[in-house]
Amino acid sequence: MAGLALGCTATLVLAACGSEDSGGGDASGGGGATPVTVGYFPLVHTATAVEAEETGLFEDAGLDVTLEQTSGGAQAIPSLVAGEYDITYGNYTSALLAAQQGLPIRVIAGNDVGADDHAIMVAPDSPYQSAADLTGARIAVNNLQNIGTVAINAVLEDAGVDISTIQFVELPLPDMAAALDAGDVDAIWQVEPFQASAKASGARVLFPLFSGPVEDMPVAGWLTTEQYAQENPEVVESFREAMAQSMEQLTGNRERLVELVPTYTQVPAETVEQVALPAWDADVDVDQLQEMSDLMLEYGIISEEFDVETMIVD
Repeated sequence: MAGLALGCTATLVLAACGSEDSGGGDASGGGGATPVTVGYFPLVHTATAVEAEETGLFEDAGLDVTLEQTSGGAQAIPSLVAGEYDITYGNYTSALLAAQQGLPIRVIAGNDVGADDHAIMVAPDSPYQSAADLTGARIAVNNLQNIGTVAINAVLEDAGVDISTIQFVELPLPDMAAALDAGDVDAIWQVEPFQASAKASGARVLFPLFSGPVEDMPVAGWLTTEQYAQENPEVVESFREAMAQSMEQLTGNRERLVELVPTYTQVPAETVEQVALPAWDADVDVDQLQEMSDLMLEYGIISEEFDVETMIVD
């Protein structure tokens, strides 16, 4: 979930603005299954890709998918642009930031939508009782320019808080609960499975992050480059259909997630049994993404208005 580190130079972008054609766009046959390298960050939310591989959905769609774990947006998007992945999972804030700055990033499918698996949490004895109480608070986020800061600012503004008084503290998600216990921050943004762990240590939910003006905001999806999408339209469509089927299989299916998630993450089954389940949607909500882009402009994350439709692959 980390934000994008914009380390790609213009030379890199021009020299490697997309991966090589992995199969001429024929995902259904002719020469066998089309090889596709897919990057994913190991979260409960990306069980969708692992499920599609393990249950044969990719194979049925004519795709020979190799899944490779990424370190989040700071690695995944530059690696996608450099051709290391054909498709990768990425949060939309990083993707929009990259596209607005000229990188040829395209969104081909949705994945997770903001739900109860994201929350702003405080210490059990904290005086804060609602979002409106957070004026002047120190709030931990995992990156200063991503969906967390955008959503927090939107919710706090809606609650009447002067967001210029908020101090965002950048911390890795696994370290936030300890910082809260030590009094180094007043509130933390926790996404599953860290939310379940923080609850177990005594922290309480102050409010769901994706509530009020950002309720049901799309969080992350599946990205490719403009070149790859143009050269491999059948692969893109086959991938999207396989992911939609995977999301349908996993929605509300805690039993399967308990079985699946520990196989590709360090999250034990007993934690998966306690997490708030993700909400998935393979469709890309253009209107919601445009709202996110507008909020990014309002909060100074991007420098000018951006039309998100230009980066959506139909």
